[in-house]
Amino acid sequence: MEERSKTYLKKFNELFGNYSCDVREEDYENFESKKELLEKIAEVGNSALTVFDINRMHYLLACSRFDEALGYKANYEYRVNPDYFYEQMHPEDFPFVLDTINKAGMFLQDQPPAEKLNYKLILDYRLKNSKGLYMRFLQQVVVLEVDRMGNIWLILKLFDLASTNAGNEPSQRRLINIKTGKKCLFDDPDENSSSRILTNREIEILGLISQGLDSRNISDRLFISVNTVNNHRQNILSKTRSGNISQAMIYARRIGILA
Repeated sequence: MEERSKTYLKKFNELFGNYSCDVREEDYENFESKKELLEKIAEVGNSALTVFDINRMHYLLACSRFDEALGYKANYEYRVNPDYFYEQMHPEDFPFVLDTINKAGMFLQDQPPAEKLNYKLILDYRLKNSKGLYMRFLQQVVVLEVDRMGNIWLILKLFDLASTNAGNEPSQRRLINIKTGKKCLFDDPDENSSSRILTNREIEILGLISQGLDSRNISDRLFISVNTVNNHRQNILSKTRSGNISQAMIYARRIGILA
């Protein structure tokens, strides 16, 4: 087993190795009725999606959407051959992702049962495709189900392709309370001190772009120059680490700053 897989599994076992869930066969039967809906969500959102069962330590569902872009079956490798999957992750991103999952997992375990469902973890990282080029992915993680004791049972992960050109920017992360919108746990020194990654003006401009307005129309609407609008557009791409404005809108919607 490769060193990255050993490290990941060691950390994962520290979190959930002695974990037990109070779930029954009828709970699994109830989940089966939700699988088709989850698959539709992945299809409509053009996203990859997995559901991990902590009780049995395996995946109940895995829908991949990026096999063609990556040149390999990402979800399959993640489940069956983790050595290969982790080796495709950028070496600078792997320890960051590992630290993020470890800290977020401990944080969620410590929350009251009713609160565990109220948090969303968002992080991005770079994966290498079959041609050796890095692509940036955005991953969202939520607790999908807790057991009868209030322990974490099912974890839902949603993956989006943020950019086919990953760039050199490091990964970023945030843990958000879905109900309040408040950021929790992480306060990395390179993270924007604001609770939002974009300024109010950038969010406003991105919202107008999502309505179909071009730079000239936006400049007329906001009484600013076209050059200023275009500068904001470039800042939006840079801050969201997106290859184009469509990807930036997807990113902003996923992290909850654009309706």
